[in-house]
Amino acid sequence: MHWGWTVAFAFVAAVYALLVPPFELPDEPDHLAYVNFIAARGALPNQYNPAQAVLREGHQPPLYYALCAVVVRLTQPDRRVDVRPVPHRPPDFVAPEHIPIFRHVDMPIFPTRADWMGFYLLRLLSVLMATLNVAVALRLFDRLWNPSSPQQGVGGFTTPIGFAHRGEFMADTQVFQGRHAGLPLHLAAILLVGLPQFAFISGGITNDNLANLLGTLTLYGLLRLIESPDALRWHAWVGLLLGLGLLTKKSLLALLMGWMLLMAWLLWRGARQRRYVAKGALIALLVMLAVSGWWLIRNLMLYGDLLGSEMERRTLPALVQEKSLFSRYFLASFWRVTLFSAIGIFGWMNVLLPLWVYALGTGLLFVALVGLVRGWSGMPLGLRWCWVWVLLQVAGLVWYNLTYSQPQGRLLFPVLSAGLALIAYGVAQWLPPPWMHRARWGFTLLAVGLHLLSWWTLYAFYYPPTRYPFVPSPS
Repeated sequence: MHWGWTVAFAFVAAVYALLVPPFELPDEPDHLAYVNFIAARGALPNQYNPAQAVLREGHQPPLYYALCAVVVRLTQPDRRVDVRPVPHRPPDFVAPEHIPIFRHVDMPIFPTRADWMGFYLLRLLSVLMATLNVAVALRLFDRLWNPSSPQQGVGGFTTPIGFAHRGEFMADTQVFQGRHAGLPLHLAAILLVGLPQFAFISGGITNDNLANLLGTLTLYGLLRLIESPDALRWHAWVGLLLGLGLLTKKSLLALLMGWMLLMAWLLWRGARQRRYVAKGALIALLVMLAVSGWWLIRNLMLYGDLLGSEMERRTLPALVQEKSLFSRYFLASFWRVTLFSAIGIFGWMNVLLPLWVYALGTGLLFVALVGLVRGWSGMPLGLRWCWVWVLLQVAGLVWYNLTYSQPQGRLLFPVLSAGLALIAYGVAQWLPPPWMHRARWGFTLLAVGLHLLSWWTLYAFYYPPTRYPFVPSPS
């Protein structure tokens, strides 16, 4: 099953990467500017120095951009990828919003063939990251519903899951599997591969794709720690991933909080193994700091705080919009736009699918939430922790939106695999065994239909000449 779903997603994401015109993903021009800066100069930006700053995205951690810069240095003689689209949207405020940002049918975009190749190589690198993400997510789904047999711990005893009796946990899981015939696992895979927004982002030049991959890897590592809390190699692995996450995107800080909560819970539950957990947590912390400590120190020296948050506020003052949790923003639009954009809002949040798609997604989420309540008593322990990790990510997005207005569902995608596993479990609670085979086929056909609809929507938005009635604005 894994290879089939992984190959299918790689094809789908590659179609998005080739179909969506250059710079028609959120902030893609600024992400590419960061890549070009590192590739050309071999140094990191300093946002307080205008001669060494990268506008808008230079506050981001550097790992994704450094990886992309390697590709640029290997393929571009001038060590940069040039993309020069002509702006299409008129500069006045009365111009319609839902038109392409740049001209894509009658104006040259790439100065040279090498620039064209470099640009799409970077997009395909993102597709590769997203495909690896899917492969890891499928393994995660397996472990949620098919825990491995007991393993011998380093202390010489059988490792329990969550310090409860593993046989009891396995029995509960087998009861669940017997009732639902593997539907949640298949449904979670279908939802992941079939989600339009995830595939759309996976085909763009953006650090989201590395952040999403590291998020899923971290979730897998945390799940292994629940199974084997005395396995020091998994503690070290999680520490490595957390360190790489700090070097990729601040949205992964929610998983750092999730790791801290898990360690606290393991220490509280496991008097017998507390020494191993404490040792493992210390190893993870040391590995994390060994990987990312230099970045934290650099931020402290350049910007005065470990994460560069104050620098971000000062260098992006136009984006700072402080608001209350009870403001109209949160009470009216935030949750709706976040949910819809997690399903599929393309371009610069200006290419929408038909309304029925969002209604269907909202209805499915509601059914899943009720099903999760119904099935709470039989929910595997790993899925209960998925609740924690998803809620922490949502809380982090809400916290970020108290200062910046970014109601974008893609910022939840580091825990997408956990969220879809919960949705699959909740939906499965409603389906009697005779319907399960038909449900798998039904959701598969729906996923295929959504991608076909999304591709047509993107083509119809960007490629017909009638979409470009305005003259180019001055460059």
